Amino acid sequence: SAVGMLVAGDELVLQGGTYTLNGYFEVAASGADGMPIVIRAKDGETPVIVQEAAQNIINVLGSYVTLRGLELTGGSRGIRIQNASYVTVEDCHIHDTPANAIAANDAGGDYAGIVIRRNQIRNTGGNGEGMYLGCNDNACQFHDGIIEGNWVHHTNGPTVDQGDGIEIKEGSYGNVVRDNVVHDTGYPCIITYSTVGNGPPNIVERNVMWACG
Repeated sequence: SAVGMLVAGDELVLQGGTYTLNGYFEVAASGADGMPIVIRAKDGETPVIVQEAAQNIINVLGSYVTLRGLELTGGSRGIRIQNASYVTVEDCHIHDTPANAIAANDAGGDYAGIVIRRNQIRNTGGNGEGMYLGCNDNACQFHDGIIEGNWVHHTNGPTVDQGDGIEIKEGSYGNVVRDNVVHDTGYPCIITYSTVGNGPPNIVERNVMWACG
């Protein structure tokens, strides 16, 4: 109910402890440029959000939303960004998800200015990507984003079909992937496809990778 009442500039601070979800859960409200909606951990504490249903843990439908300092586990995907822009996910720990940890891949979507920073992602399942950004065949565009300082590892478990660490799909452009540590993946640690002329190239720099599938 608190999430449903948030408006631009609001901050929702979660105390440490376990928050259990048993069904579909979304953040649908949008902030504004310079006035994001922030959902974060209380300083020095760790809120653990556990999804017990076969649903994504959090669906983000609103733009200008920041998620910070949360631990997420269970469900299906960890965080699914649905045709929203200027979403920031930082300092989160996403693990033991039966599918991708972070996905932004709705057909027809335009994902601008997404920031994924300083998160730990591990022990995914299903297709198993740590990050699945953009769509096959240029069906959506993930662009002008920053993916930096993340630790993505062990996306190669026994239930994983693929397990890329960070995957940026065809038609996505102008993203910077830097200073990440990625290891023990089923598919490549970092993979990008063609921009198909939609915009400037993706830049991949200063990442450390090993044991890449």
